Amino acid sequence: MNRTLTALVTATALTFGASAAMADAHATMGEGFNMLQTALMSDFERMGIPTDALNDLTLGQIAAIKEIVEGDGAEAQQKGQIEAIIAN
Repeated sequence: MNRTLTALVTATALTFGASAAMADAHATMGEGFNMLQTALMSDFERMGIPTDALNDLTLGQIAAIKEIVEGDGAEAQQKGQIEAIIAN
């Protein structure tokens, strides 16, 4: 019986520990996503792209836009590429 109780306590502790770790990872990812959105906000304002579009973008879209912004293309070209991503 002691082994069963020990196994049950261990399983419970592992379950709660894993849940807490997942919650921390989720919070960290959310913070990273928000930081990316904030970083792009000034770029959108500079290019004349409405910043409210940022709220509807996926992480993949934001990453693609960040790559475009950090690229060497002309601003007009970058704006066109970003608007194409937003439209899809």
